[in-house]
Amino acid sequence: MDQMTQSNLLLVSATELESGAIQSALGNAKTAQHAGKRVIVGNLCGWRCTLLHTGIGAVNAAHAMTCQLERETPELVIQFGIGGAYVPTGLPIRSVVLATEEVYGDVGVVTPEGWKPADEIGIPLVHGNPPHFNRFPLDPQLVSTAAGICGARCGVFVTVSQCTGVQAVGDVLHARFNAVCENMEGAAAAHICTLYNVPFLEVRGISNLVEDRQPARWDIPGAADIAQSALIKIISDRRISALLRSNTYCRIEPTR
Repeated sequence: MDQMTQSNLLLVSATELESGAIQSALGNAKTAQHAGKRVIVGNLCGWRCTLLHTGIGAVNAAHAMTCQLERETPELVIQFGIGGAYVPTGLPIRSVVLATEEVYGDVGVVTPEGWKPADEIGIPLVHGNPPHFNRFPLDPQLVSTAAGICGARCGVFVTVSQCTGVQAVGDVLHARFNAVCENMEGAAAAHICTLYNVPFLEVRGISNLVEDRQPARWDIPGAADIAQSALIKIISDRRISALLRSNTYCRIEPTR
């Protein structure tokens, strides 16, 4: 059993398929249901952890995280799971990646001149300094520290409502956002953490390439395992808790 030295770490996974190793590692675990979402609280690597299963998609992620953050404020939120890598990045299946920024890939305007980001509308999703339209940058010091701990590659993540199963479309998203991979929840999680002014990290294992859809080539269990292994390395390292307590990283203050 872990002796708790810190508290209030919120671990966020879309599905239980992506969190099996974390569930098994939690000590003194207690399970509850809230608004249809499964929540497990236990001890892991010296932290008091809440493991939240949101369900897939941005709305489910935003709903579950809002419910949780209204109940208590964690020191750090870490979202983990699987993602699809854009082919031009050269990322192999079963590699691990950390987000430097989360982007809503389909929040914007389609014009005769082509796609434009949400800035074109002129109304930010989150008012603040700076305002957020469809991009949510993560704290670079937290990301670089975590990446150094687990050996992950870092880059921009794109959140989509429909998984991209055509390589030509994926290549456009890669070029548009200079992105490394896509998922279905990350921008919503980053959005909610920005609203609540809570530090956020996102770690994903690559389960597939964003190519013409070939499920036989995917490795969802392997990708989930490597993401969870990276997560455990990150939270086991004292540098993360020291950084959080130092208060030297920047938090973007939204306007409420």
